[in-house]
Amino acid sequence: MREVWNRALRKSKHREESSGSRLYWDDVRVFAAAASAGSINKAATELRITASNVSRHISDLERRLDVRLLERHKTGVTLTEAGKDLLDRARSMQRMADEIERSVRGRDRRDEGVVTIAAPDGVGSLWVAPRVGDFLSRNPRIKISLDCRVGAPRETDVRTDITIAVDAGQAQIGDDTSALATMHYVFLASPKYLETYGMPKSAPSAAGDHRTLKHSGQIFQRDTWGPRASAMEALAQFSFETNSSAALVEALRGGAGVAAAPTYVLQAAPELVIVGSEQSVPIKLWLVVRQEARNTARVTRVAEWLKSIFDSRSNPWFREEYVAPEEFSDTSDEAPAKPANAPKSVAKRRRR
Repeated sequence: MREVWNRALRKSKHREESSGSRLYWDDVRVFAAAASAGSINKAATELRITASNVSRHISDLERRLDVRLLERHKTGVTLTEAGKDLLDRARSMQRMADEIERSVRGRDRRDEGVVTIAAPDGVGSLWVAPRVGDFLSRNPRIKISLDCRVGAPRETDVRTDITIAVDAGQAQIGDDTSALATMHYVFLASPKYLETYGMPKSAPSAAGDHRTLKHSGQIFQRDTWGPRASAMEALAQFSFETNSSAALVEALRGGAGVAAAPTYVLQAAPELVIVGSEQSVPIKLWLVVRQEARNTARVTRVAEWLKSIFDSRSNPWFREEYVAPEEFSDTSDEAPAKPANAPKSVAKRRRR
């Protein structure tokens, strides 16, 4: 009875293997190596595996195809008719595999394809996006996908297609990470608002005594805020809240109230006025290139472009130390010349 049961199990297993069997490229590749070399041992040497592994791959392939492919002899192996047919097809498969590899590698060497950038909402929409046109004009075969994030750092780690991140958080192990810039947050308001409600005397006054606007995503690096953190936290008592930096800036420009925003915003909205005399709150940004993409030509080109548009020599508002806006034109290495009738001090005009 036991023998009958065992035979039934073997037949059942054979049916399952036959119905669900499929070819594996490794088996075909090993078979082709042995057939071309005419020897199991020579194939093992070429493939840098053991002779027993070569024999196992070939046996698995023959079992799946239910046909003998090689005749084993003391001096080597010879092909059966089925083996000759499979070898011809295996060589075609190898040529196709080589072509796929050349095509993919060639594409990575060329400056073309999609590069996905993840960046905080404000940085992405107010700083990166306005400068994309110049990059695309110089790199017409590269496509940029910009993911403007709202919320906590590393929120988009679940997305596997992100190749570059402009991030206020920490990188994954193995990623290529470099310091990119420092944003300096100050309190801003429009002349229209200040004419109506007056100039706040300090940052706490701006946060506590005035109509305040809040960006719901401004939660980065709280442990580095220092004494001014309490004033920033006071913005919880807001009159207007948004998850869009562009919306926050437009609300500021329209006279809606006072808000904390990085000084680079003054490049897009120069009419805004800094209120309060306290120092800024610095938030560091990092450039993170995913490990699997860091040697790709198009990714390298985009990363270098991002470094250039955040270069603190030409963009002093991104320096590690705080640079007051009235000093921007004096500290910028590439600042444009002022018109002859321009005010000598932007700060005096802004601070009223």
